Amino acid sequence: MSVIAAVLLLFGGLVGLTASWIAARPLIDPTRRYSPWWLPAMVVTELAPFWLLVHSAVLVVGLLAGGWSNWGGRIGVVLLVVSMLLLVWVIVRSLLAVAALRRMVGGPVPSARGRARLVGLPVPTPPGVREVPGIEWRNGLTLDLTRPDDDRRRLPVVVYVHGGGWTGGDPQRQARDLYHTLALDGWATLAIRYPFTPRVSVEEQVDTVRAAVRWARTELSAHGVEASHVVLAGGSAGAHLATMAAFDADHDTDAVAACVGLYGVYDMANRNRTRAPWSKIRDEVMLARVAEAPGRYDALSPLVRVDDDTPPMLIVHGERDTLVPIAEAEQFVGALRARNRPVEFVRVSGAEHAFDAISSPVTRTTAAVIRDWLRSTVLADEPADTR
Repeated sequence: MSVIAAVLLLFGGLVGLTASWIAARPLIDPTRRYSPWWLPAMVVTELAPFWLLVHSAVLVVGLLAGGWSNWGGRIGVVLLVVSMLLLVWVIVRSLLAVAALRRMVGGPVPSARGRARLVGLPVPTPPGVREVPGIEWRNGLTLDLTRPDDDRRRLPVVVYVHGGGWTGGDPQRQARDLYHTLALDGWATLAIRYPFTPRVSVEEQVDTVRAAVRWARTELSAHGVEASHVVLAGGSAGAHLATMAAFDADHDTDAVAACVGLYGVYDMANRNRTRAPWSKIRDEVMLARVAEAPGRYDALSPLVRVDDDTPPMLIVHGERDTLVPIAEAEQFVGALRARNRPVEFVRVSGAEHAFDAISSPVTRTTAAVIRDWLRSTVLADEPADTR
């Protein structure tokens, strides 16, 4: 039994320390090379209390079963203790991030519900919110409608574009806390699905997002909502597509009142080396090198598309994003400010890429920040009782 306990402690210590170190380590230059560790780093960061509980359980069970009597078990104990200390630091870092975000929030921050209290997923639908999944809106494409659970018809609408590297993804794998937070504040969210590259071009993806804006204005009423305002939002590749669609409004039915970008890509050419080189963008998205199609890369880069018609923007980015480093957002915000366009920049301390895929205090508080910004930016001139 003691040998089994020692193996448990040693294995748990090795795995635990590796995962904790990925989340807690000092941030090195993320522009040098692509990091495959961003996803486990995000999971450990957002679920650090859960992992600390698992570590504690492994430590207690291993010690009670006699693991300390074996040298391997003793090494495992040391590794587990170090890993637990790193997790404590990650938790403290997250609490500091929540405190900083909370200072931007004037209203309530939703609490975790159901299994989301422990493991972040799935995020159940809260009371006061109605979800209508799988509405077909265009050529076999579907969207999920999240709205207040009441009889109001005239509502402001957010068209949300999910991430997934332009080649995949689904709107239910991220941002559910945001959908619910907005619904409780009187918004409807259309979490759309769209075709992926390389089957279609990026230009076609942008056209699809723009079509979703028009659909919200012209067809959504058949599903019980009349759009008073339309806003675009998205995460990662979805932030890129949402921003491009917001910039490229050719008609009044395409125009949006504001745009929210979370941990987005804003320069397809990566001209200032704000992120590591990605062969994915070249081989699966743009299907050409920058030198082979410089004009197309420029046309699809919000960084160089900012003009006097750019709508108000909220840019949200994690300071520890190792997939799309925060410098990507910083240079885009700089371009917006250089043209005197209205923009708010929210840095989320300690957050990795796609952090809102898991329900955590950071995710829920960020959702409240977005809600308040939309309220003050889009609905500022409306009487409170009509919102």
